[in-house]
Amino acid sequence: MGTVCMAASSSTWCAERIVGGGSANPPPFLFRKLVQRIRDEFEYFPDLRLTTSEYARFWGLDLSTCQRVLTELLAAGFLAQKSGRYLKRSA
Repeated sequence: MGTVCMAASSSTWCAERIVGGGSANPPPFLFRKLVQRIRDEFEYFPDLRLTTSEYARFWGLDLSTCQRVLTELLAAGFLAQKSGRYLKRSA
């Protein structure tokens, strides 16, 4: 078990994660919290337009977990994807 810490929105937060086989697979309740926290980041920084790997570095996440979060937010209609970059969908 490890800890993922991420600094953004001028605050630092940490979420526990379980590491297995070289990739993170957080339990469902932690994944939901992570998705909500990242959704909040898009609200705080509405002009973010980065690629999956850039977001992974920005949030301090492994690429697989970052892709899962972005896919979740795309499916919810919260994000849009243009030219390989993810951005907050306009209201």
